[in-house]
Formats: sequence, C-alpha cells, structure tokens
Amino acid sequence: MMGSAHAASCCGGGQSAASLILGDHLQEWTASTLFRSDLGQSNNEGEALFDGDNNRDHTFTYSLEYKKLFTERFQSNLSVNFIQKESKRLGKKESNSGFGDLGVGSFYEAFTNYSYSTWQPRVFLGVKVIVPFGENNFNSKKELRTDIRGTGFYKIDLPTVVARDAWKFSVTPQYLPSQKNLSSSTYAFATAGTYTYAITDEIDVSGTLQWSYLAKKTFNSQSLIAGQYWEVSLAPAWAINDTTMLNLNYSDSTLLGKNRNSALYRSVALGMTWAELL
Repeated sequence: MMGSAHAASCCGGGQSAASLILGDHLQEWTASTLFRSDLGQSNNEGEALFDGDNNRDHTFTYSLEYKKLFTERFQSNLSVNFIQKESKRLGKKESNSGFGDLGVGSFYEAFTNYSYSTWQPRVFLGVKVIVPFGENNFNSKKELRTDIRGTGFYKIDLPTVVARDAWKFSVTPQYLPSQKNLSSSTYAFATAGTYTYAITDEIDVSGTLQWSYLAKKTFNSQSLIAGQYWEVSLAPAWAINDTTMLNLNYSDSTLLGKNRNSALYRSVALGMTWAELL
C-alpha cells in the first residue's frame, strides 16, 4: 500500500475544538469558504515528499458555525460543512463532494475574571463530539481517496482554553473509540497558542501556532505508525461594525517543525461573522 494512504486527513486541524465566544455577544453565526492545496506529505523520518507538477490535490470547504451563550458561564456551538475535493495523480483525475464532519460542543467558564484583573486569565473547560460523514483512510472507496472528507472517525475532544488579554491557549486531548475499521480505541492531541495584535480599533491580526499528534492505530491486527504536524496561521480581521466582522485566514503546515506521516498543505479561508450583542 502506498505511504500516502495513512497521511493526515484532508481537513485536519484542532483549533475548531477551541471555538468559543469571548466577547460580549449572546450568539454568533459564521459562514466561511476555504481553499486548501495539498503539496505532498512527510514520511516517518520527517522528510518532506512533495508532489510533482503533474499531481494536484485541492479541497474546497464551505462551513457554517453557530455559537450561543446560554448563561454567563455556559455556551455551546455547532459546526457543519460541505466539502468538494479534486485530485489528479498517476495520470488520473477524480472528484468527490459531500458533507464533512459535524461538530457539537459546549464550554463552561470554570474561572472567570469579573474583577477585570490585569493578570487573572479566563479558563474554559469544554467537550466536543465529532460525527464523520466522509470515509477514512481504511474504508475509502475512491482510488485517489477523494471521499475522505475530514477525520473519518467518531471522536471526542476535551479542550481546555485559557484566555487573557491578547493571548489564547488551548490544550485538546482527543479520544477515538473503537469503531468500524478501527479495531481498538486510540487518542490524538492538539495544542495551540494565539496572539492578537490590534492595528486599529477596527482591524487586528492574529497569529496561531498549533501542534497536532495522532497516536498509532490498530487495523486488522496491524499497528499503524503515529503522525504529527505543525501548523502556522495568520488571520487579519476587520470589524465592520459592532455586530459584523470579516475574517481572512492563511494556514501553512510546511513552515515550522518536523512533521511525520502527515499531509503538507497550505490553505486560505474567507469568512463573515454576525453577532447579537448581550
């Protein structure tokens, strides 16, 4: 079997697990469009294996996310997306489209900062359930694997988010229970740090560094090697008014750190967020 068969899934990234309302908003809606280009993959030794000019793997993702604050300390979120994939490899072309992973999550603000202390952070504890609608690396029915639209597995995320001023940190253990094509349970882990710099009252820029790890899996009594990757993101945002924001995000997994058994990609996303004030 080709080494690419067990690379990171098309639409990875753990930041969505830590998506929550931090401002004075009762609820938020976000619509976004993302384009991702896969450039190759890294092997078990961390060497980058880039595709030639005759190969192409493109992903278009159209997403909707809804977040609502139910009490001063409890909130929930729901995310859905539709994914279209196009691949050209080995002289063959293939395309596929369908729904990606469905995410349902909740957060509880365990430590607040009602005193507006200059040093005390806000701490949120969360849980998020991922329901897959695409295939995974084991049961893909397409030769070029364009039917892999996300993780391909049921997954439970348990994010902890620490936010203070311009900084936000998240640590997200992830549990994958035993399920079809996954003969034993396994785990994954993601951690990310974000700093936001205000250029003006309406415009700011956020930088995020994320590290993700997927433990080895067992399939048909065979253990498959683990994977890990770094992702760097740059995201300018423009607050059009008190309730509407335009967001741009560029992400790259080729810039930093040693990736192992994971896809090498670049992506750009454009989104709009509408909010209802408290």
